[in-house]
Amino acid sequence: MSTDNVLETISEITEFNDIKEFMNDPELDSALEAIIKIIAKPDIPPAAASILIIKLQAISSKLAILARYYTTLEKGEAASKKKNVYYTVSDSLDKLVAALKYGAK
Repeated sequence: MSTDNVLETISEITEFNDIKEFMNDPELDSALEAIIKIIAKPDIPPAAASILIIKLQAISSKLAILARYYTTLEKGEAASKKKNVYYTVSDSLDKLVAALKYGAK
């Protein structure tokens, strides 16, 4: 891994920590932790992948519901920021789950 890649990864992890502190959501933290682990070690055994797929898809569903909640019921600047984070992470998790499904085949 080159120095630039290491610095990028550290930057991403720092930004993930900022998201963790702002959102204060344990399932979101779990999803971000899984993403970091996958970045560090993308070779996931099929048995572990199937469990991870279910877990991440469940978290994605929860985040999508919360995004809709912050879109329709909660108002304010913090709610708008949380809504955007929830939508983005949910969409990204859906794509990650699709990749994991493909990789597990």
